Amino acid sequence: MRKDTMTKNNDNQNCQYMTRRIGSTTYKVKVIFSDNGGETMEEKILRMIRNEGLQNGEERDMMDAPQMSRQSERSAS
Repeated sequence: MRKDTMTKNNDNQNCQYMTRRIGSTTYKVKVIFSDNGGETMEEKILRMIRNEGLQNGEERDMMDAPQMSRQSERSAS
């Protein structure tokens, strides 16, 4: 069972606490918001994915299409 709750902090900080229960483990995450942030959450996630790809580029590569000596069984001929 998964239960999500979000509660606002009583201080004047821009943060909230998110509590999520997954199975028998309860996770409490503090989420902090910035008033002068220059990027959206989507932009930040995409930037992090791009940076990780650049850092680990040697470990990953494009996969070539498999070479087949006979026609695929799914081909319509």
